[in-house]
Amino acid sequence: MARLTRWGTLVAVLAVCVCAALGAKSLAGVAWNSVVDYKSQYTALGVPAAAHGSAEASRTVLVIIDGLRVDASRKMGTLNSLRSYGSDLVLKTPQPSLSYPNWTTLLSGAPPAVSGVVTNWHEGKAGAETIFDTAKEAGVQSVFVGPEDFEALYGIKAKTSNSFMRKWDEAYLTETYVDEAIKRAALQPTLLVIHLPDVDEAGHAFGGASKQYADTVARVDTDLNRLVHELSDGHTVFVITADHGHIDTGGHGGWEPVVTSVPCVVSGPGVMIGKGTANQVDVASSVAMLAGIGAPRMTTGTPLEAVITSGSAEALRDAQSARDEFDLAAAQKIAAAIGQPVSATAGPGERRSAALDTMLAFERSARLPFAVLGAMFCVVAVLAIGFASWRALAAAAAGGAAYYAVFLGLYLGVHGYKFSLSAFNSEDKISAWMNGRLVEAAIATVVAVLVASIVYPMLRRSPKPARGDYLAGWLTLGPATALVILATLGLQVAWFWWGWGVQPVWDLPNLAWGFKFDIDLLQATAVGLVAVVTPLVSFVVGRYHPKVRTPAR
Repeated sequence: MARLTRWGTLVAVLAVCVCAALGAKSLAGVAWNSVVDYKSQYTALGVPAAAHGSAEASRTVLVIIDGLRVDASRKMGTLNSLRSYGSDLVLKTPQPSLSYPNWTTLLSGAPPAVSGVVTNWHEGKAGAETIFDTAKEAGVQSVFVGPEDFEALYGIKAKTSNSFMRKWDEAYLTETYVDEAIKRAALQPTLLVIHLPDVDEAGHAFGGASKQYADTVARVDTDLNRLVHELSDGHTVFVITADHGHIDTGGHGGWEPVVTSVPCVVSGPGVMIGKGTANQVDVASSVAMLAGIGAPRMTTGTPLEAVITSGSAEALRDAQSARDEFDLAAAQKIAAAIGQPVSATAGPGERRSAALDTMLAFERSARLPFAVLGAMFCVVAVLAIGFASWRALAAAAAGGAAYYAVFLGLYLGVHGYKFSLSAFNSEDKISAWMNGRLVEAAIATVVAVLVASIVYPMLRRSPKPARGDYLAGWLTLGPATALVILATLGLQVAWFWWGWGVQPVWDLPNLAWGFKFDIDLLQATAVGLVAVVTPLVSFVVGRYHPKVRTPAR
């Protein structure tokens, strides 16, 4: 009976590990897809458009230099010249700091959680109204010059006239785009938007700290100088900014300051001279006010202080009104969804944020019992190992420590990764990157079982080899070590699930912790599946460990 119990324990532990692996894989898919396929609940609020303000300049030019870091921008002579008689700003981007979401933020004033454009895999038109929409509604001519991606996202052709779009490829495109922008500026559009992609290409290919990146920035600066020289007429305001930066090794999407802080230079008639900080969501309403068009309906920002003058009081009120009406409508919808009143203490522009805080607290209280139950299961699993054998638990704990030393040593030390979307560098490398972490988690698990198997005999006076009555115990040690690792990962998963859940509706989760959550589930998948072969590892060590005493024959 005792022998059957030992073998039954082995089967049970293996079954728990495999089930945990399959559950982690399924949950990881749900969590990842819930962010990628996030649908904004704000797009159907029906907020009325703001009235049109009066333009401060006869022409407003918005230039988006994709992937331009703040430090790199300070080496651009054209921008430095504009800074000298304009406003030198550093903007904070929302997250994730990816191109599609941040383009949408720049053009609409809506962060990803509001616009619904959360990743570069977004399909279909953006749900948020943009300055192209309000320009058309106001009867103002607008022109766009840049990649074809903008057509897919914003329906540029139907909202602008004489725009020029070309497929984003590996060729240097800034020269072409500047040439086309200068041609179209001769038609005197009120709003001209230009997107320059080459700096981002260099960042992905060589890294934000590379010579190639710096060389590309310098080349773009030369072309930008042509644009500014040709369009400067005393009646043009330039707003030159970036969607995101790049980490030193190349990549963005995460929350590193070098990625989420971007330059913004505003220069022209009526613009204040100075320095400061602001938010990326403020750009759309600023450009709208300058161009004399309504602020987009879903904006959460207000015009930059740099563009506010005595003559723009009416336009400023219009922009603030657009933000406040959307903010109140959104707060009312969120409050209705959870059966709570709108905050009476939150001021204009703060009601949606207050409602989201209330909703988060409400949802956390609902998830708490289940999160505690999941955490308790993890603890019970570890205690069960200790109840069966404290030596096995101690050895498994040593193996667990070795697991994290190997996995995190590779992740943080060897690769230099952070728990950040910037680690991918580019979207086409995600699958390979994920597979690499699966392999490393598997290797770390094998190392963990080796360590546990080496430690285990050292905890006994007369250790026995993996034979006879002791075979099942040795075979179980491998999966038991994997189970301890799974339990520690499970506690981290339970904490995130309690904090943010896995299927966002009105807001995105904390994406820094969300990324770690996905990596934890990725590890759990690998650890649970590798558990199936760990009995072989512990068996080999159990037969040949130098401290194992072979029974006399």
